[in-house]
Amino acid sequence: MIRTDITKAAAFTGHRFIRYSDRQRLKTNLEGAITACYHSGIRHFLCGMAAGFDMLAAETLLAMKANYPDIRLTAVIPFRGQSCKFNPTDKERYSSILGKADNVVCLSETYFDGCFLRRNDYMLERANRIIAYYNGEPKGGTFYTCRRAERMKLDITNLYKHHLTIQTHDYNKN
Repeated sequence: MIRTDITKAAAFTGHRFIRYSDRQRLKTNLEGAITACYHSGIRHFLCGMAAGFDMLAAETLLAMKANYPDIRLTAVIPFRGQSCKFNPTDKERYSSILGKADNVVCLSETYFDGCFLRRNDYMLERANRIIAYYNGEPKGGTFYTCRRAERMKLDITNLYKHHLTIQTHDYNKN
């Protein structure tokens, strides 16, 4: 198991639905945010593996390993069988990401109320930065995660819409 250094880790959080017309721009912005993290000293990334933004972020990160071979992906699964209600394409993507992840953490064998929030808390406790795709609406898991990250005073990069907000600290400095 890879030990996560919380002074040098980022977690992904975002909405499940991404308009098709926004995907390429979002992927480009993800590459920019991941690169900014990398240049500030972050090498470890945590992903909750939900359909939508999470899987797009994981795929983008994995594709960037060719240029940044020391970046690491930990897939944080809230319960075994998370993908059981995914469509066939997303099930295939999910399986592919898990096969390429550097580490997979499964938090529960079965689903239970609150398991997704527990997954989000797990990632927040191990990261000092969040890369989000958050539309600002005060509901849902992405809202919960971003609000809690703010309260924890974590850096937040929000890639939603046409704004790209990056708060960066240099984690290379000790």
